[in-house]
Amino acid sequence: MQTWGWLAVTLLVALTGGIIGYKLKLPAGAMLGAMFFVVIFNLATEKGYFYSDIRVGVQILSGVMIGSRIGKKDILELKQIILPMVILLISMVILNITFGMAIYRFSDLDVATSLFATAPGGLSDMALISEELGANPAYVGLLQLFRILTLFTFFPSLFKKIVISYRNKKGIVVETDASAATDTASPAAAGTGETKKIAGIKEKLLSQNMLRLYLLIAIGSIAGLFLRYLNVTAGAMVGSMIVSAVFCVFKGKIDFPANLRVVMQSLSGAYLGTQLNRQNIMQTRELVVPLLIMFVGIFMFVFAVSFFMHKVTGLDLAVCLLSSTPGGVSEMSLLSEDLGADTPKIAIMQTVRLFSVILTFPAMLSVIISFF
Repeated sequence: MQTWGWLAVTLLVALTGGIIGYKLKLPAGAMLGAMFFVVIFNLATEKGYFYSDIRVGVQILSGVMIGSRIGKKDILELKQIILPMVILLISMVILNITFGMAIYRFSDLDVATSLFATAPGGLSDMALISEELGANPAYVGLLQLFRILTLFTFFPSLFKKIVISYRNKKGIVVETDASAATDTASPAAAGTGETKKIAGIKEKLLSQNMLRLYLLIAIGSIAGLFLRYLNVTAGAMVGSMIVSAVFCVFKGKIDFPANLRVVMQSLSGAYLGTQLNRQNIMQTRELVVPLLIMFVGIFMFVFAVSFFMHKVTGLDLAVCLLSSTPGGVSEMSLLSEDLGADTPKIAIMQTVRLFSVILTFPAMLSVIISFF
């Protein structure tokens, strides 16, 4: 079979694993499932193949998706969280360099891999960008995956205990309105004509959203490819992200379809999976020390930064904890709802955190790496 044939088989395997991981609702499920399936396929056949230019397309789509989360309201509300964001961003830089260099010093990993493995960005974002600066994207992906699994395994229950204890101590009562969650205008309660009218409106809005999404992907692609042509570090993702954010600030946020996110994560998982072969698997013992350092670093970062931010700014402790956690925007927002925290504020801070990491960290890390 020719190369394109093995590429097609690899992508089919990845998409199958991605759908299964998504259905199981695992953390970063589509990418985790795709990566696992492709690793198994690659180890069994040694025929896993991924065309490098597809990675550029995934970077562009990732940048567009991140930028699409920024709206005018988010920009206006930034002034309320300037100090907390400054504390968060400075802390991210300090702790990324500290624990990245600790991994480099006490393990056999190179400096680029060590620094990208501890960067508090998205799993696929960091893995996709890291190769441009000479890192091992498979190791970066594995260590970033460990970070995510640690966050979603241990932290939700810890956060609940801490926040409940804090609120009990302060006498804070959080009320939830169950009736607000009830859809009083459900189709079942409405007449047939009203139901058709609602369905027609929804279909029209969905069609308009898709048209705007296609336009956003088009202009994001042009900007991403232009910065890539100029050899800007992570230019494909940075360019598409900036242009998309500007567009959505003036034209409104755009919803990314869930199936497109699954495809994007599956492609990222396919890329990461093809980077792992039998030789690399045998070398994973090198990751024992980095994993231990990563584990300590996660706890120190989240709790040290969140409690410091709470003391300095007076921001609600639940908001500080969830904003300081380098997890996904949607995941932290969902957890915020469970804790009765200020979800919009957390979503904004998480979005700015991710935006800032993608925008500044590749260039910053490239400067540090150049000294080694």
